[in-house]
Amino acid sequence: MNVFRALMQLTLRNLKVFVKDRANIFFSLLAPLIVLALYVLFIGRLQADGITAALEEFGVSADGAVRAFSDSWMLSGVMATSCITVPLCACGTMIQDKNRGVTNDFLASPIPAWLPSAAYFLAVAAAGLIISFAVLCVCFVWLAATGSWLLTAADVFGCMGVCILSALSSSTLLVFVVGFVSSEGAFTGINVILGTVTGFLIGAYMPISSFPEGVQYVTLFVPGSYSAALFRGFFMDGALAEMAEAVSQPFADGLAEQFSVNLNFFGEALPLGAAAGILAGTVVMFGACCFVAALIRIRKNKI
Repeated sequence: MNVFRALMQLTLRNLKVFVKDRANIFFSLLAPLIVLALYVLFIGRLQADGITAALEEFGVSADGAVRAFSDSWMLSGVMATSCITVPLCACGTMIQDKNRGVTNDFLASPIPAWLPSAAYFLAVAAAGLIISFAVLCVCFVWLAATGSWLLTAADVFGCMGVCILSALSSSTLLVFVVGFVSSEGAFTGINVILGTVTGFLIGAYMPISSFPEGVQYVTLFVPGSYSAALFRGFFMDGALAEMAEAVSQPFADGLAEQFSVNLNFFGEALPLGAAAGILAGTVVMFGACCFVAALIRIRKNKI
């Protein structure tokens, strides 16, 4: 019981360190804000104009369905990006403690050697879940306020489940990677690079289908791509159904393929269940890697 209490207290301490740094929270949300800004400024208009032009060839007007489709596609990218960047910035507490000698204090204190590592992971996962859920609520409000709400109760709960799975996947991966970083400069570089590149690789700025074939294959090795595919599946199901009713099912299917609603997995459309399975597999794999890395560090410190 005492160990559990110490774990919770240390986790809460790490979480407070992250939350008190408002600049850190802002930068953790910078990439999603960039996606939103690009959409509002010009990407949304380009998408809507392109779809509207295609509909005019059929002699059909479906402004509401077009708006819902575009908004849902954009918000899927916002959610997938935030589930990566928030845990990444939360990992900064690990680097700060290393440079300030706090980690050495933990080693000298009468607590189990594994406890600090576990507390760091729980704090990163908690930060990712809390802020990502807050962003998800904002996305729901956006859809409702703009008249683009076409989600069912199953879609809402599906988005919540994907949010949990995505935050855990990113947390296990990033805690493992950042565990090998010691300097704040190196961490800042990783933060900037991942924050910039992630949006492109997961298709938050433009559909993955518009990338060269080689780059499309690279995206399959980025866990965030499966997170984005799952969010699109739940966010855009109602919009695609509306589009199919307004025009035709083949048109809706072609639109879904063009905007990479279904992830192309080496030439085959990847079902949502398979995408969820792959994302869950990354949680298990990198969770095991974090465990092994922590054991190695503990043994090294004892020597």
